[in-house]
Amino acid sequence: MICMILSSGLLGIDSTICLAKENTDKLYPEELWIELDVTTEQRKQIDAIIKTAAISVLKNHEKIKNTNINMLDMLKHESLVNDRRINANEKISQLLTVEQQSIFDSQLRKQEESKELITMYLLSLDLTEKQQPVVLYSLIESQKQVWSIISDEKLSWEARRTKIKQVNAIDKLYRLLTETQKVKLKSWSDLLSRFKREEL
Repeated sequence: MICMILSSGLLGIDSTICLAKENTDKLYPEELWIELDVTTEQRKQIDAIIKTAAISVLKNHEKIKNTNINMLDMLKHESLVNDRRINANEKISQLLTVEQQSIFDSQLRKQEESKELITMYLLSLDLTEKQQPVVLYSLIESQKQVWSIISDEKLSWEARRTKIKQVNAIDKLYRLLTETQKVKLKSWSDLLSRFKREEL
């Protein structure tokens, strides 16, 4: 089950979040939207785009109530989330200046590259049949929290960024792993950290 979901790359969690317990300052894909350096008017327009996307995403999230996850429902759900994410990215891009769009496009490319990494790393943990639905449900609950926060217009962008930092998907994941799996995840994290340092 988890192979199909993860290989689709639809969960869209940044690999650095899931690989390094200390790297909780890294971005979820949706957080890119409120990390943009834009005008007050652009913020209002982006908020409207986020709100529209979040309505259908959060409504669909309500169908996933526990770890007894139906594979077809799961794939449909993640397909919908991915579709809303792509659609929002396109609409937001149209609001940006050339310089803003260049920065945004660069961030989106990095997020896309991270999908393959997170798939490889999570699959390498060899999760048991019992662990798989629990891990997926945990990741989806974190995804739901992020969408709820990102679309909360009662909060400023700065407040939303701070609140999202508290949605620690890796902490939840660690609690579900065996000691052997934790060591394996840490090994991947160390390799990635060295690779990123060499890139700088």
